[in-house]
Amino acid sequence: MVRPLTTLRGSLSQLQRAVAKIYSQLQQRFEGNYLVSSVWAAMGHDLHAQVESLKKLPPSFWQSLKNQEKELARAAELVYPVYPANADWRSGSLRSCLTQTIDLEEPIILKVYAPFIRRLRSEWTEHALDFYVIVKAHIARVAHSIQLFSGDPALSLRCAVLLHSFEKEVQEPPEVEVAPSKRKKSAKKSAPAKPKTNKAAVRRAPASAKKRPIGPLDKIKKHAKPMVRKIKLAPRRARR
Repeated sequence: MVRPLTTLRGSLSQLQRAVAKIYSQLQQRFEGNYLVSSVWAAMGHDLHAQVESLKKLPPSFWQSLKNQEKELARAAELVYPVYPANADWRSGSLRSCLTQTIDLEEPIILKVYAPFIRRLRSEWTEHALDFYVIVKAHIARVAHSIQLFSGDPALSLRCAVLLHSFEKEVQEPPEVEVAPSKRKKSAKKSAPAKPKTNKAAVRRAPASAKKRPIGPLDKIKKHAKPMVRKIKLAPRRARR
């Protein structure tokens, strides 16, 4: 198997298992409260489901990520939990633990899962929507738990923004490189040029061609009638 593909799948699996271990510690922290403890157990189960879902993706999908493999693997490494492996989550209040949960989930969801799922949806593989549904259900569980147990409107609003931002990032189409287009022509059409008049021909035009206003004498000449009617004279006989 190609090394970069192993690196990407290994980075994602390592990240998911590390977060699942933190949720396991939180479950132990609140084991005295069954309702709260079961919430952390369900969150840890969500992470294991994500690992299993990635295993079902075909090799062709991982091969299609060779151009984005380094970028996604690097993002997974940057958001890897900074807490030590033996971090003690047994101290602190429930609200502080919920705050740490949203601090942990937010960069993973927006910087790793969102671009990964967007590419997964564009490939439209057989299990394209499985991982997306599992991740979205996990975000909804986190948001519901924080809204139910934190009692902090600011944290509740932050969860709502996270869910909205995740949907927006996932629904965006993948970036496509567009070749530089030629300079667009002006949308406005130029007005048709007026025909040029021949000034020399105008000068040489006879004066008769020019129109002259009609005067009163012209009207008389045009409509004048003879003053005396024509009289027919009978021929005279010659005298003998």
